[in-house]
Amino acid sequence: MGVQLFFIASAYTLCLSAENRREESNPTLNFYIRRYFRIFPIYYFGIVLYYILHLSQGSAGAYTLKNIFLNVLLIHGFVPAANESIVHGGWSIGAEMIFYMIFPFLFKFMKSGRPVLKGLFVIALGQLLLVLISKRMFIPFEYRYTSIFNQISVFVIGIIFYLKKKHFLSFNGALIGFVLFTAASFSLMYFEVEYQHILIPILSGIAFCCLFLIAEKSKIVNNRIFQEIGEKSYSIYIIHFVFTLYILPKMNGYFLLTIAYLSVVVLSYLMSVVLNKWVEKPFIKLGHKVINLLSNKEPKAVS
Repeated sequence: MGVQLFFIASAYTLCLSAENRREESNPTLNFYIRRYFRIFPIYYFGIVLYYILHLSQGSAGAYTLKNIFLNVLLIHGFVPAANESIVHGGWSIGAEMIFYMIFPFLFKFMKSGRPVLKGLFVIALGQLLLVLISKRMFIPFEYRYTSIFNQISVFVIGIIFYLKKKHFLSFNGALIGFVLFTAASFSLMYFEVEYQHILIPILSGIAFCCLFLIAEKSKIVNNRIFQEIGEKSYSIYIIHFVFTLYILPKMNGYFLLTIAYLSVVVLSYLMSVVLNKWVEKPFIKLGHKVINLLSNKEPKAVS
């Protein structure tokens, strides 16, 4: 469910960035360039890494030319077979990239008035499209849950939260809301409930909006350690599956599980430091240079 937290944070920060950059020339093109150079380096690294690991284990059957090609183009979120078969956790990147494609237009549409009503329309449209697709081809349950047509509800909630934040609850109200909506989300995960794949993202998305308010006003949550982890969270997300696949399955019992968990956290963070320095930041700077080149400006230093 941390993916829903990521989607809420992503939608909110993209809205904030769009508002701050609305006066720049070619804002939509620049947005796409920034997002591409932010996402593709680590994701391509993940494609190669997981292919080598699966090949060494004799389990690389899903790495067909079609599936790899769709992942390279970052449009694998549209195709169930390619959505989660190449990079572990790659479904969230697929959904995120499709959201990037529509965000400039969706944000403009929702902020022009009645964002809640428009948001409900977008959520209903996503579900309708998923139903129509299901009638034409077999859709596994996993894709019903992970597809952008279902997860768009979380992004929409994040945009509504940004636009209507001042109307949200106080700290105490946010704390109660977080507990209640989180409990409801977990309950749906453990009981067979119809439409749970639709309800869980929505409820967890609202819970994480409440958590956002709690973090904003709490030094316990909003501290330098968590900020450091957040800055490197993309690399951590892509790389941590390697350690969970090779460490956690061999650990039985609570004590060993705790040791395994700490090992995964430390190893993932250390690898993310390397990837952030040598892969993420250089390509982010390259993206800024491309924007400056297209804008006929002198390249600017990026901290």
